[in-house]
Amino acid sequence: MTKLEKNGSNGTSELEIICDGDSWVFGCEIVDPELQKKHGDVYAGTYDFEESNDSYRRPRIFSHHLGKLLDCKVTNLSWPADDNGSILRRTMEYIGTEYLAKNRSVDNLLVMIGWSSPERNSFWYKDDKINSIFRLWPQVEHFDAPPQRKFWELYVTHLWNAEEYIPRYVFNVLQFQNFCNAHGIKWLCWNSFYQVPGKNPQDWYDLDIKEELLKLECNVGGYQYQRSDTESRFGALNNYLNLWNTIDPIRFYKKDQPNSTFKSYIEKPELGIEKVWCGWHPSPDSHEAWAHELARYIKENNLLA
Repeated sequence: MTKLEKNGSNGTSELEIICDGDSWVFGCEIVDPELQKKHGDVYAGTYDFEESNDSYRRPRIFSHHLGKLLDCKVTNLSWPADDNGSILRRTMEYIGTEYLAKNRSVDNLLVMIGWSSPERNSFWYKDDKINSIFRLWPQVEHFDAPPQRKFWELYVTHLWNAEEYIPRYVFNVLQFQNFCNAHGIKWLCWNSFYQVPGKNPQDWYDLDIKEELLKLECNVGGYQYQRSDTESRFGALNNYLNLWNTIDPIRFYKKDQPNSTFKSYIEKPELGIEKVWCGWHPSPDSHEAWAHELARYIKENNLLA
């Protein structure tokens, strides 16, 4: 394989990493102080979509640090405020276009996803002026057109329930695992956070997916089936825990263990991070600490083999 330029240095390495996720992978609210001084006191997230801030933000996020620690090229596909379905589709489409369709080798590729809060969803919205994706956050009101608000109100009132979003999350993770395994791609994923409505990130807590599935076992609906050797109908409950159990417990960072998220890791007192947060997002010091943890986890579990 042709040697690739290492991200952030003059060295070379065959390893390539692709990262995807939402604002926690993107590095939101990490802003050049000079840029803030120039434009005045505005919400730091305003600069997330400004290319003029990229040269300051990018060297301070975990994907850049990880590139240096593992001596490799890193491509960061993440986008602020994204939902897991969009993250998954973008990741698969990028690999399909840039690797599979071009017959590029994936032997030395590691694909990583930092999953967002499971409830987030997305829909394609069209009217006379808008023709684009509508990302729905049940915890936050955010709209580009009045009908989106009406839809949000109906969704939050009647359709926002664990019976829907927990199984959807399981299928997102399972589809990612199966896509990578089918194409011989090494992978790693983790939960970045679980967004608790109406509270600051410091008050959020980790969501135990296995525990949530156990709660849902008796009330997520069921189905009937018939076998070819009998005329009888059989009934069964949907039990998504059986599918969750097929997900690799090593390549899913600390699966079914306590303190298993990006958030809970950077809050560990023994790390001694003086400034953990930039608003609602990890600080540069937190990003650097997370990069070291991912590098340790990858090496100790031999995930590049």
